[in-house]
Amino acid sequence: MCTESCSIWDIALVLPDSLLVANGTKMTIQLVNRRTASTLSEVSISPDVPKRICLMGGERAAVTMSGKKVQLVHVRGGRLTLGTVLGVKADCWGVTHSGDNIVVTYDSLPCLEVMSTDGRVQHQFRESGVAQTLKYPYYLTTSNDGFIYASDRGLHAIIKLDSSLHVLQTFSDPQLRNPRGLTSVESDQLIVCSRFEDGIVRVNVNSGKVTTILGREDGIVRPESLAYCPQQRKLFVCTGNKTDSIQVYQIN
Repeated sequence: MCTESCSIWDIALVLPDSLLVANGTKMTIQLVNRRTASTLSEVSISPDVPKRICLMGGERAAVTMSGKKVQLVHVRGGRLTLGTVLGVKADCWGVTHSGDNIVVTYDSLPCLEVMSTDGRVQHQFRESGVAQTLKYPYYLTTSNDGFIYASDRGLHAIIKLDSSLHVLQTFSDPQLRNPRGLTSVESDQLIVCSRFEDGIVRVNVNSGKVTTILGREDGIVRPESLAYCPQQRKLFVCTGNKTDSIQVYQIN
C-alpha cells in the first residue's frame, strides 16, 4: 500500500477501512483509505513533528509530538480536526490509552505517565532502583482487558503494567531484541516489531511463547510500527527501508 512520498512515523487503524498516518515529512496527520491509498483528510501540526498515534475510541486520537506536546485529534465523518494540545514535561514518544486517559513515554527518561485529556497527571512510574524494570520503554499498546504493554529497547523486553503503572510481568526472548512498535491481538497475544531481528513476532502473554511470523524473506527490514485489522486478519507494517509506503500482510 503506497501513499504520497513521506516519512511514515506511525499508523493506527480506524475501522472499517481507514488508517491514521503520522507524516513526518509534511508534519501532518492524514486519514488514508487503506483500500485505495487515497488521502481522505489531513491536518497540519507544523512546526512540530508527529511521532506516535493511538486511537481513543472511535472518534478521537492522541498524537505525541516534538516540542513537549501531545495533540488530540478528532476523527468524525471521514474528516480530521485538531483538538486540545497538552503540554508535557519533556519530549515524549510512545502513546496509548487507559480508559479515558492517555499514557505516554519519554525519549530519554525511564518513565511512564497516565494523564487525563486535560493534561493532569494521574499516575507516574519512574525507575529509581538498581535492578531496573524499565530502561527505554518507548512504544506502548493497551490490550482489550485493559493492561498496558511497553516495548523496552534497552532491556530487550516487553513489560506488562496495570492501569496504575505497576509492573506485573516481563517478557524477554532472543527474538525480542530491540523491540519497537507493538499491538494487542485479542486478549492473550501481542504482535511486536523486532528491529534487531528484522522480524515481526507474536508473543503469547499467557505462556510467554515467542514466535516469529514474518522476517527478512517477507520484506521486513527495520520494522518500526504496525496496526492490525482483526476482521480481515491483515497486518499493516511500517519499516525503516520503506518510509513512503505501508506493507500489508495476511496473517493466520
